[in-house]
Amino acid sequence: MGRKRKKTWEEMTELERLQEENERLRTEVAYLKKLKELEERDEVLQRERQKQLEKWFQEDFD
Repeated sequence: MGRKRKKTWEEMTELERLQEENERLRTEVAYLKKLKELEERDEVLQRERQKQLEKWFQEDFD
């Protein structure tokens, strides 16, 4: 009992090819959304760290 062999691109019907492409694009969109979220989170953390450093720097000179 093995897995069913995946059809080649030429063996697929147009509907199957479109479904396959749609699934790939949905996966890509989800990946890019997650990447954007992580980049935005990193930017927020970096700004917070910078503000904290500026605060400490200012306290040292007061």
